[in-house]
Amino acid sequence: MQKKRISDKSYTARLLTFAAAVCICFTGCTRGADRYELRDEAVALYQQGDYQGALSKLDEALEASDGQVSGLQYDILKYKAECELRIGDYSEAKTAYEALVKLDEVKENTDEYNKLLTQLDALDAIKSANEMFEAGEYRSAYEELEKYAVLDGTLAGRTAWYNMAVCQEYLGKFDEAAELLNQYTEKFPDDEAAKKEYEFCRSRT
Repeated sequence: MQKKRISDKSYTARLLTFAAAVCICFTGCTRGADRYELRDEAVALYQQGDYQGALSKLDEALEASDGQVSGLQYDILKYKAECELRIGDYSEAKTAYEALVKLDEVKENTDEYNKLLTQLDALDAIKSANEMFEAGEYRSAYEELEKYAVLDGTLAGRTAWYNMAVCQEYLGKFDEAAELLNQYTEKFPDDEAAKKEYEFCRSRT
């Protein structure tokens, strides 16, 4: 079985609702249509769990925007930050969220983004556990993640909880992994990848 990556998950449900509140002005030009299509392709890849592929499409969409500061660019940047969090690129994620703070002219979401930036610092602490996992030290990684795992909606708590489940899976404790993932998906039903992981672990019990 190909080794799975543990997740640097972050995405709060509230963050994913921001796009619905953004007013997008269509220009009607061909280049404008391209950037909307690229954004939609990126979101589809994001929902499939292909975060690296989504990032590539999002970068193309930003380039097609010709540097225009618009609702669409704000939306693209939001998904870009999310993808970078999921692949564990905290430095780039911080840059993206800092840019979102600057673009949030009405300051509607600034407090939320600042909270996310604070959580990124906590995620840095979790990164050592991820490195333990990659080295095959699943028990040590699990014990480190236990310090941060909580289903309170925070980035660090959510990431640690999910990664604990993956550690249990690799330790052959499918019952424990399934239970952790069951609680996780009840709290975060938007996570299709976690649902698939839960079904896999449940099938092995």
